[in-house]
Amino acid sequence: MAVTRDRPHPSATGTGGRRRRTGVAAAALLVTAGLLAGCGSPGASAPTPTSAPTADAPPTPLAEAPEPAMSPPAQASLPGTVIPLAGGPEGIAVTAAGTVAVNVRNPDGLDILPIPAGSAAATTTTPRFVSLRSEGRHLTLAGPDGPALSAGEKDGTLSVIDLPSGQIAYTVPTTGPAPHEAFAVGQSTIFVANEFGNSFSIIRDRRVVRTVSTPLQPGGGAATSDGRYAVGVGVRGRQITEYTATGDIVGTADCGAGPTHTVAGEDGLFWVNDTDGDAVLGFEATPTGPRQVASIPTGAGSRPYGDAYDTVRHTLWVTLTGSNQLLGLTLSGTQVAHQVSIPTVRQPNSVAVDPTTGETVTTGSTTNGQLQFVPYPEALR
Repeated sequence: MAVTRDRPHPSATGTGGRRRRTGVAAAALLVTAGLLAGCGSPGASAPTPTSAPTADAPPTPLAEAPEPAMSPPAQASLPGTVIPLAGGPEGIAVTAAGTVAVNVRNPDGLDILPIPAGSAAATTTTPRFVSLRSEGRHLTLAGPDGPALSAGEKDGTLSVIDLPSGQIAYTVPTTGPAPHEAFAVGQSTIFVANEFGNSFSIIRDRRVVRTVSTPLQPGGGAATSDGRYAVGVGVRGRQITEYTATGDIVGTADCGAGPTHTVAGEDGLFWVNDTDGDAVLGFEATPTGPRQVASIPTGAGSRPYGDAYDTVRHTLWVTLTGSNQLLGLTLSGTQVAHQVSIPTVRQPNSVAVDPTTGETVTTGSTTNGQLQFVPYPEALR
């Protein structure tokens, strides 16, 4: 699908980090408010729960965590600019000043590259590599221009990295095994999801001050823009739990057939990729816990996985690993106003958004990986 370059936009807040089908039809993007569904290895079909959840019992846990599809080969011709990036690039973030940072593996670290004048400049830019103690699966920003937060899965640490310099500001040991994602909650707190510890480590002043329980195997989380609430998604437990900024549990709700990643939207909304359920689910943070308010089907076999939200343009971006597509949804509350589907590089596990221009950056998360830069499309204006 052809797209055209967006005009530069005033600075904005917002961030950008496991079969082929046709584009998503508008009718398939109907948002059903209040719909409650029950909340593998790549290429596997979605597991079938052995029993349906009830109002009094949590959903039956999955035997294995949901994973992205094993994507088919990408199209020969793709929109935007595509550059090579080895090392299985996955976690990705873009600062308001135009710095792209990407987690890579073997060796483990960050590739950092500036985009000073748009994506065309990327074709002549050699990424700068910054070594980290451990590989990171997700990458988030503590503020519009960083620092970057990378959870080290191998050694159980959190690295806080200045951008664009790449200097490691500090490293914190966490309290649980396999930290999978770290994210800022307000200006002084960091939550780290310990995937195999079923917990969040809460960090302030460069140390762990509290550890709280999460749903089974937390794949990550996100926080409201005001830092009042945070959520964690249990990818095997199929639940989403809401917390205060200090870690107190507010409430828990069922969360799809097999969820993976979540991103904060606007007005207390969180968007969760139900990878096994081929849908994006919307949850509202409330004083009594998360409440499901939307379900957006993404198509059979699409296996949505990576996500990012553009608060300036009210656009949710979701990668469809089953079909090498990037789905863009311009939202009005929980309603889809406009949608577009963009062909991507192979294995699009992650996406981030340039908050200034609206340009998306998608990872092709293969060993000999790629980055794809696509300007904000006219179809979503």
